[in-house]
Amino acid sequence: MKRFILAAALTTLATTVQAAETRYSTWSDPNQPQVESSSKMVEELRALVTEAEKARAADPKFLQDLKDLAARYDGSVQSLIFRDEFLDGDYTNNPTWQVTSGKYWVESGYGLRSFVEAVSTTQTSEQRKLSKEEKIIGGIVGLLGGQVQIQQPQQQASATTVTPATIYTAQKINNAFILKINVSSWAAKGHFEVGPYQGSKLNTGYKLVYSAGESPALQLLRNYTSSSSVIASVASLKLEDQKYHDLEWVRNKAGQMTVSVDGKVLIQTSDNGFRDDFAGLMMKNAGGDYIIKSVSVSGAR
Repeated sequence: MKRFILAAALTTLATTVQAAETRYSTWSDPNQPQVESSSKMVEELRALVTEAEKARAADPKFLQDLKDLAARYDGSVQSLIFRDEFLDGDYTNNPTWQVTSGKYWVESGYGLRSFVEAVSTTQTSEQRKLSKEEKIIGGIVGLLGGQVQIQQPQQQASATTVTPATIYTAQKINNAFILKINVSSWAAKGHFEVGPYQGSKLNTGYKLVYSAGESPALQLLRNYTSSSSVIASVASLKLEDQKYHDLEWVRNKAGQMTVSVDGKVLIQTSDNGFRDDFAGLMMKNAGGDYIIKSVSVSGAR
């Protein structure tokens, strides 16, 4: 009787183990990028779109949206290059940011901040020079007992000058990348620029430029040291609501680029002006008040 009970227990245990093996699979870390599955998904999606196009089974606009989705994630199985939330209050370490002009600081509870104010100046150098001459001539004439009147120059028009605040981090970035920035704009003026650069010159590379209160409000540029070309632009965009906005810029291996703000796609274009990897990421404030809560860059494998 005991042997019968033991045999029955072993049978039950074996059945339970077999069921568990069938039910549970090997655990894998969900934080690790699923390279094969993501690439396979993109391939299958493209195959379905191709079949639908041949059979005319769906609206062409919908199929184009699916193509854009596939292009957006093609080859962009992410490997994080860096992420900074500025929680430690120090932008000079992990990763290292360097300021080349202007001023940046970490404002507790907000993020990396930069405020640049345009300075209004009046060109009075000529006026100062004549004023000095007037004193000399007046002194001589006074010694001779005479009088002289010197015509004062008209005051020249005032000019507004802006000294940009520029910061960068020298982190190698793949030619195919995903850039995410959580940014807040507090003044309806000035420009904010961000983009990957090549070599040692921060002005050589792609730039995304937001111009507060202007049109176009958003431009994607191909920028060289001595020239710049507009690849795509958006007429209107307003971020001055004292809220943070999610900006995402995706570039795949084919050179196709998508720019989204708060999940809404604003720019879809393609450019292969730069085919090599980038040397780092730069940000520039030209006359505004901006807070960067977080910034991250991922590269394609």
